[in-house]
Amino acid sequence: MDTITITTRNHETYSAVSNFFIDYYMTEANGEFVKVYLYLVRLLNSGRAFTIADIADHFNLTEKDICRAIRYWIKQDVIQLEYTDNRHLTGITMLPLTARRSHSDDASLLSMLGVTDDADRQQTASDNASQKAVSSANNTPSGTMAQPAAASAVSLREDNIESLKPVIIPKKVSYKASFIDKKKEDEDFGNLLYQTEIYFGKPLTQTDVNTLLYIYEELSFHPDLLEYLVEYCVTIGKKSSRYIEAVALEWYKNGIQTVEEAKIASKNYNSIYVAVLKQLGIPRRVPTPTETTFIDTWYNTYSFNKSIIIEACKRAITTNPHSANFNYVNGILEKWHQQNVRKLSDIEELDRKWAEEKKKKAVSKKTTSDNQFNHYEGSTNRDVVNEFETLFLQETNQ
Repeated sequence: MDTITITTRNHETYSAVSNFFIDYYMTEANGEFVKVYLYLVRLLNSGRAFTIADIADHFNLTEKDICRAIRYWIKQDVIQLEYTDNRHLTGITMLPLTARRSHSDDASLLSMLGVTDDADRQQTASDNASQKAVSSANNTPSGTMAQPAAASAVSLREDNIESLKPVIIPKKVSYKASFIDKKKEDEDFGNLLYQTEIYFGKPLTQTDVNTLLYIYEELSFHPDLLEYLVEYCVTIGKKSSRYIEAVALEWYKNGIQTVEEAKIASKNYNSIYVAVLKQLGIPRRVPTPTETTFIDTWYNTYSFNKSIIIEACKRAITTNPHSANFNYVNGILEKWHQQNVRKLSDIEELDRKWAEEKKKKAVSKKTTSDNQFNHYEGSTNRDVVNEFETLFLQETNQ
């Protein structure tokens, strides 16, 4: 076959894209995510500020799509967000990329890139040394990312900060029967329906099918992830499409995209059930539906981590050793949620303020009490004097 040479007659500017990105990172990424990364490279070379809305408009996508892409590349250690000391987002830094496969498995590819085993090891050592030098220059401990130079970061305007945070849940769709029938012919979705029927031990209802299709289509769950989701819910005794949807939405909000990530999240979540029951002295490993609702609210709705939930349980036991229950713990956590508690140090700060306020009230009460006593004593003395004066006058007038 004849070889082909690529040339150009154009003289426009170019953006440099790492071959590692093309050969390793791009192959597993969603196409829209790749677009966003390439555009970030373009913006890096231009040096101009931008907003998430600017990128969304450029690709005719939603801001949610752009934020999901940025979160994906952060997880892949391709980019990182830069903050000021008070946690204000200031920019995005493009991180150095590395080969993801072993040299033995991809010797031909490294050869094509002009990198030998020895050269690659030397380059890695050189990169590490450079990183240490940058860390030292910025007084940053080894192993942490130093603050990037101005030329290596893409700046963000203030109105762009919040756009990275919210996760907008896709609305649920009422699918037409013709569309559902067509999707049932999809091999992956058809197998999923079959597996779910086996897990449920009964034919699926129309609601069940619609829920699974919503997760598959609108939440864009990979078939493997969706099948694990169903399996996970069934193993904890939840054979309900409503519960499956609730878990799916939590995974979506937390950016879970693989079975491995879901397994880690599930393990942490189940450990909270066991820990709460144990802390409250309940000799069961499986909570009741009511108890599950409480814990789901604390963990999912209030977004409390395990350490905060357990701290509330400990305080409930300390305050009411013989009658601590879920309602009492819920009262503590509701109050902390209203006070915007996010970590244990926030609770310690609330305790400190409460102790100071209590001390001030005690001092104020004592001062008021002393004043009332002095006033009473003075009044009593005057009454006694007046009484003696009256008696004296009566005696002298007789």
